[in-house]
Amino acid sequence: MKTSASPYRLFIVLSSLLLSLGALEAHGQDAQSQEVSAAEKAPAVGEATPAEAVGPTDPAELEAFIDGVMAAQMKSRHIPAATISVVKDGKLFFAKGYGFADIEKKTPVEADKTMFRVGSTSKLFTWTAVMQLAERGKLDLDADVNTYLKTFKIPATYPEPITLKNLLTHTPGFEEGGIGYLIVKDKSKIVPLRESLAAHIPERVRPPGTWASYSNYGAALAGLIVENVSGMPFDDYIKKNILEPLDMRHSTFEEPLPKDLAPDMATSYKWKNGEFEPGFFEFIGNFGPAGSLSSTATDMANFMIAHLQLGRFDDHRILEEKTARLMHSRLFTADPRLPGMAYGFYQEDIDGYHAIAHGGDTVFFHSDLVLFPKQNVGLFVSYAANGTIARMELVDAFVKRYFPNEEPAVPKPPDGFKERAKEVAGTYRFTRRNWSDLEKVLTLPSVVSVTPKPDGTLVTSGIFKEPWHWTEVEPYLYRQIDGVLKLAFEKDKDGRVGHLVFSNFPFMPAYRIPWYDTPGFNYLLLGLALLLCVTTLVSFFLHRKERKLEPAGAKWAVRIAALVGLLTPIFFIIVIAIFSAGEEQLLSGYPPTLTAALMLPILTSILTIAVVYFAIICWKRKYWTRFRRLHYTLFAVLAVGLVWFYWYWNVLGVQYG
Repeated sequence: MKTSASPYRLFIVLSSLLLSLGALEAHGQDAQSQEVSAAEKAPAVGEATPAEAVGPTDPAELEAFIDGVMAAQMKSRHIPAATISVVKDGKLFFAKGYGFADIEKKTPVEADKTMFRVGSTSKLFTWTAVMQLAERGKLDLDADVNTYLKTFKIPATYPEPITLKNLLTHTPGFEEGGIGYLIVKDKSKIVPLRESLAAHIPERVRPPGTWASYSNYGAALAGLIVENVSGMPFDDYIKKNILEPLDMRHSTFEEPLPKDLAPDMATSYKWKNGEFEPGFFEFIGNFGPAGSLSSTATDMANFMIAHLQLGRFDDHRILEEKTARLMHSRLFTADPRLPGMAYGFYQEDIDGYHAIAHGGDTVFFHSDLVLFPKQNVGLFVSYAANGTIARMELVDAFVKRYFPNEEPAVPKPPDGFKERAKEVAGTYRFTRRNWSDLEKVLTLPSVVSVTPKPDGTLVTSGIFKEPWHWTEVEPYLYRQIDGVLKLAFEKDKDGRVGHLVFSNFPFMPAYRIPWYDTPGFNYLLLGLALLLCVTTLVSFFLHRKERKLEPAGAKWAVRIAALVGLLTPIFFIIVIAIFSAGEEQLLSGYPPTLTAALMLPILTSILTIAVVYFAIICWKRKYWTRFRRLHYTLFAVLAVGLVWFYWYWNVLGVQYG
């Protein structure tokens, strides 16, 4: 990433880091994928499957189609490697690897051998383990999770306890975080799961069961409960109860990888300066149940078959049929008109077809697993490097080709739609965010702006590359004009619209934010403050001769203001340089240079007290000209604004999670 002196760029970099840790682990039509789908860019291969034959019917035709999609994606999105598997009717229908597992050695990807990091798709194994223990009577999904914790307890912030059902649906009410402990570069920093979770208990920011907010901590906590109740290390439990029964011989949660599997791991890469640079193996062991699985496409096919067959794989069962049906059923939704959360899976409506799924992103790998239970079809794909959008494109292309469906006609908007469009207008922020430490500032740019148009339709923009357009189909329910997604607005207890939910993010709604929380206000505040810092420094040097004749108070006033004006831009330049060095550099923790830099806001905040004092004194004692007094007073006001900014966004002090 290139370094920029713009505060806006700083927050974009910070936001990108948060998203790279899996902030949007879902399918759906991302605005970027709407530009031109990979399937449209791929060469024509065969003819589309007829509507009466839902799902792929010819492995050779499917291979030709996927070959075309992958060829286009790997070229346009700079993807070095990918692996895919498709299952149908209880059997492996298609599997293939693309690109090189090791570019330097020209080692080709093999679907049944090359291992990829599947990121948060690993959670499905954790949730399956929870359901196994529940069906055996060892876990009560409605019990307080503290019942199953031995070495620490989750604080009782609210009267309602957190249950396993809350963890399964991402509704425990936790804030999100992870820099420095979710993913680490150094294996020596991996500690036992119980120690990591005890050291990083997130703040409880809302009562459990109210609103979903994707939580890596919640999934890892469920894994620890599996470990405590089973009496086995989590990795061993998964191996014995899921991997071995499913004949997943090239899969493991272990980190570092076992010696017999390590040679088959795909190399991680990052596209930088026009070439692929090797990355590093991402150790997720501190939160292992949330994302540390390494697997092959064919092994993941076995897992898909087992779930599509309601727990059965060949002569083995990982779940009883009744339990599997329950696991696939809806457990929570913010709006019954939209897809919701099952028991770990999230529901999707893809072009009119019901699916249960789970995506996964690490810094270097991007995966997706989608099951169509009624059609008995499943798809798994994983990309090395720039695959976040690619995996969404591939799923969309697959569905459009093999699950044909006519787009329903857009109905006439219901009465009062123009008034409701004005009512829902505003700025919203996703519930998945940090509240208690420095990571809070990463969420500053990540907002959704909802703007009504004169014709009563809506435009959502901000976090997506291109705006999305919506028309109301029911009161407070909108359908995407240029796509198939849905958008619902929810009222709070006071009857005011307070949340919105996209149909492709059932685990992460957004809430309406006040004006002082918006990027626009904060960027304006920072921009004006930095501008006044510059003009204050200019004034300091322009009036250096006059200062010899000024009283002592006036001299100190100017000196202190100049010091604040100097240290403030220095702080932002240092922070921008640190975060522009690359998100992967922050995974193992904040660098010492950042810790040192965070002393500057503390110092300037203390000095701001003196600046405010002298702003009052300069009027009483009539220092300088009226214009200079006005300038100094404005600087004092903006300096106070900076102190508020530092405090509100947890930049004031060394606040690490």
